[in-house]
Amino acid sequence: MAKISSNLSIAGSVSSSLSQAASGLSGVQNPSTFAERTNVSGNSSARKSGTDLVNALHKISDSIAKDGNNIHSVAQEFAAIDQKIKNQLDSLSLGGRLR
Repeated sequence: MAKISSNLSIAGSVSSSLSQAASGLSGVQNPSTFAERTNVSGNSSARKSGTDLVNALHKISDSIAKDGNNIHSVAQEFAAIDQKIKNQLDSLSLGGRLR
């Protein structure tokens, strides 16, 4: 009998970790208040930088979540292929052709 195995739990664990990281990043929000009454030079640039950072974090979050889903999907495909190969090798072994 042939020994062919895949471990979906590892891919699932990695995918879950990536999903948690993506969730943490997507939870980052813009500050609820800004210093509106100040005339300090650079205040509007600082506000825009904060908003740009949050937008970038959300894009990174989306990419991480997508990568996690892709890892899990590819692992499932490998497991299905491994099972098919195992079944074929087992049928050859049972037929007396492979020992």
